[in-house]
Amino acid sequence: MTLFSGTKGFVIGAASSGTGKTTIASAICGILRERGLEVQPFKTGPDFVDPTYLTMASGRTCRSLDGFPCPDLMPFFYEEGCRPRGRKRADVAVVEGVMGLYDGLGADGLYSTAWLARTLGLPVVLTVDARAAATSVAATVKGFATLDPLAPRVAGVIANRVSSLGHAELIGEALAKFTGIPLLGWMPNIKDDGFRSRHLGLVPAPELSNSRSSMERFTDILREHLDVSKLLSIMGEPSGNYASPEFPQGVKKRDGSRVRIALADDDAFCFHYRENWELLEQLGASVETVSPMRDKSLPEGTDLLVLPGGYPEEFSDELSDNKNFMASVTDFSRVGCVYAECGGMLYLADSMEYKNSLRSMCGVIRSDVKMTSRLEHFGYVEGTASRDNLLMKRGDTLRAHEFHYSKMVGTPPDAFSVVKASRRDENWTDGFVMEDGRLLATYLHINFYMNPKMAASMLARAASPVNGR
Repeated sequence: MTLFSGTKGFVIGAASSGTGKTTIASAICGILRERGLEVQPFKTGPDFVDPTYLTMASGRTCRSLDGFPCPDLMPFFYEEGCRPRGRKRADVAVVEGVMGLYDGLGADGLYSTAWLARTLGLPVVLTVDARAAATSVAATVKGFATLDPLAPRVAGVIANRVSSLGHAELIGEALAKFTGIPLLGWMPNIKDDGFRSRHLGLVPAPELSNSRSSMERFTDILREHLDVSKLLSIMGEPSGNYASPEFPQGVKKRDGSRVRIALADDDAFCFHYRENWELLEQLGASVETVSPMRDKSLPEGTDLLVLPGGYPEEFSDELSDNKNFMASVTDFSRVGCVYAECGGMLYLADSMEYKNSLRSMCGVIRSDVKMTSRLEHFGYVEGTASRDNLLMKRGDTLRAHEFHYSKMVGTPPDAFSVVKASRRDENWTDGFVMEDGRLLATYLHINFYMNPKMAASMLARAASPVNGR
């Protein structure tokens, strides 16, 4: 079934990582917003940081389009994002890609930016690093536009790190002569882009006091060199097969009230799938955000604590010093339900060592956090439940994403048997199931839309009283 509201869009891809996709995508969102358009940003793949810049630039919450956990739902997520409840339908959708255009799972680039563009039927604007290249840019673009059978429709080019107007004109001439694909705009070589990085990528925009001013500067620069009319002319309307997820029945407590969720949301815990949050609400839960860095305790009447990933190591001093909140989490874990992903799991450990500083954490999981100099695990994975847990029964499987520079030392993990999707010979055990299955902590980042029954199962467990609660 095809069911779209009419929002046209385009995908911003790149020849490789590091070509400035986020800078250019954010600047385009700002330019289109200045023209009075409602701009809905999307980010390809499992990324929690780049979306903070796209959200700031567009004024609308950036949505995720990650094909690995739920490949059939990409048109659904696109459409839901373009016409969210309580907001105007978007006029334009700007989809930022991930890594290089064809980089995904395996040699065929499954779930890559190109795969997503083909799945949605959207045109691609290819960003290319043009330092010390001119006609060679045309050769690069031609190769990307003709990689059959994987190639989406490359409809335009934006050149980054261009040295001068003459350089840009030469690139445009070469593109016209050898590819027929127009140069839509260009960015000069900006040595200080103002966006700092750390071990998992860019520093999230809300953390940086200058992120908005830097974004405005990039917007001003690109506005001088972007043919906005031509950009809007290449937009396309999605043509993918629209399928809705199967939602289970909503969950309520015995007295008919809603399950109350405390969701950690601050600089330390900011890795959210917004879709997960909305799914829990759709299933009847009430979601209240809390800050383990600043709040004194969990809200009264909390039934389920959700601790997402983020950067607890960067804020370990603030987290450790807020002993009252940590104590409330420790006490709650004995009687309530707790779901923790990655950084949230680290917060539940005994201690965390980071930059030669050892700080106490909640002490719920009898393990210590050791930060590492390289990624311990990175990429798409499949997990099989080794024990019944909040989300699933023993033997059930899920798809997820994992990326972290840390490891847990102490209590052996027992939640999931994990295998890397791209290399089936790589496998390990992950996560912890505790308190009679009421606590699940894992390095896996999970999109509940893959199987909404998982979210309903967690809410049902949280709705059941423990020890007279």
